[in-house]
Amino acid sequence: MTHEETEDAMKNPMGTLGAVAAGALAMYYLDPDLGARRRALLTDLVRSGLPGDSGRRGRGPQARRTYQRGTEGDPRSDAALRDRIQGRLGRLVSFPGALQVSVSDGVVRLAGRVLAKERDGLLAQLRDMEGVQKLVNAMTAHDNPQEVASRGAAAAAAAASLAA
Repeated sequence: MTHEETEDAMKNPMGTLGAVAAGALAMYYLDPDLGARRRALLTDLVRSGLPGDSGRRGRGPQARRTYQRGTEGDPRSDAALRDRIQGRLGRLVSFPGALQVSVSDGVVRLAGRVLAKERDGLLAQLRDMEGVQKLVNAMTAHDNPQEVASRGAAAAAAAASLAA
């Protein structure tokens, strides 16, 4: 950096501060480990509007959910919602067979066993699904994957014997 460039930077501290802030922001969002998640959260925030925005644009999925709460439950839509949830479970938890899903009038009830580290993410994903009016958590969380897998297999075997 030449003497003249140093003097220009000293005369314009806001420009220097802006450049530093832009560099830090770029590092934050382009981070190879957490950047993708941060960019996704920013995208969701931009699409739904800022929290507390009372205008139409900022309501996002909350307005849709409030509107749907007043509608009558449809058994076909409940079955479709249950099928969508069951289809998504394989991507959200390690042992989807250890969980049972029931839906009635948009109220989703999850029962069974789940890994403790996966429970909160599962609930958050399902809570945001279209058509979910309420989410009832009847799951038990376990730290040990063997507990979930062995009991999930036993529950699946018991359900198969009841169906036969």
